[in-house]
Order: sequence, then structure tokens, then C-alpha cells
Amino acid sequence: MENTESDIEFLRDVYALARNKYKPAVISTLLVAEAPPCNLDRYFYFEDVKRQDSLFLEIMGILYPEQKDRYLKSGRATDLKEGLLERFKEDGFWLLDLAEVPTDFVNNDLESCLPSLTQRLEKYISKTTPVILIKTNVYDLCYAPLKALGYNVHDSRMPFPGSGQQKVFREKFGQAVNF
Repeated sequence: MENTESDIEFLRDVYALARNKYKPAVISTLLVAEAPPCNLDRYFYFEDVKRQDSLFLEIMGILYPEQKDRYLKSGRATDLKEGLLERFKEDGFWLLDLAEVPTDFVNNDLESCLPSLTQRLEKYISKTTPVILIKTNVYDLCYAPLKALGYNVHDSRMPFPGSGQQKVFREKFGQAVNF
């Protein structure tokens, strides 16, 4: 089935609405991941995700381990995920994706998403705001161009926390947020 431009715009709006609900007044640290998952039921900022939410869980495990444990022990209660997202927001963290829609919708052409990302960075953060790139391909595509534009990009080639890379992710993400 061919995706129409209106389908892509609709998805972009759905993700933006969820993400912007938790946008800090002042972004103290910006995380940039690859894209929303191809499974449209899952997204970092969706409150009701019962499985395969590894990026959210790993980030929260580094930042707020006790609160994450309560969330998991509750069976992933929606109100507890909302609480974690609120704390993330209050602490000035915000996550954007290089691709604003799942990679399937942009034909896996992440390089074409870089101009949009730089426009969003200009809109949302200052050049001094720490930027953490999550996933090695995001680092490979974004580090040099963002650094050349003067952004404060953390120099760490960090894997996505899946497929056995959770330990490496925890170590590198923990270092990136100065824990």
C-alpha cells in the first residue's frame, strides 16, 4: 500500500502532539533518536505502551531507576508512565527524532531528514544546549554536520538499547548525562 502525503502529515501531527505535551519550557538536554517505531502503537511519548518500549525504559532506568521499577512492577500503568514523562520534562529533557515519522514512511532515507532536524534545532534549542545522539546511524549522519553548525553535540557513538546493546547503551547514555 502506498503512503500518501496526507498519511505522513497525519502521523507527523500525531507524534508532534504526543511529544509537545511533554516539551520543557526550557530544554536543558536534547536527545535525538532515529525515528518513531514502525509499529504505530508504540512511541516514546505515548503513555499506554505495554511492550517493546526499550528506548523509554532504558533512558528512565538511567535517569529515574526507582520510578522506572515502580512503573514496571505496576504492569506499566499509564499514570506512572505519565509521571515519568512529566519528570523527564521538568528536568529539561526532550527527545526528538531525526525522521519525524517511521522510517518506512521516508523510504529509510534518513539523510534527507537532516535539513528538517536542523530547522527544528534552530527553533527549539540554543547552540549551547547539550545534544545526545542515540543510535549509531544517527551519530554517523548527524554528529559532524551539527558540530559544524556550532551545536554542543556529545561525541559518543551510542547504540540503540535493543538487540543485546542495552548494557553499552546504559554505560554511554549514563556518561552523556554526567551520571
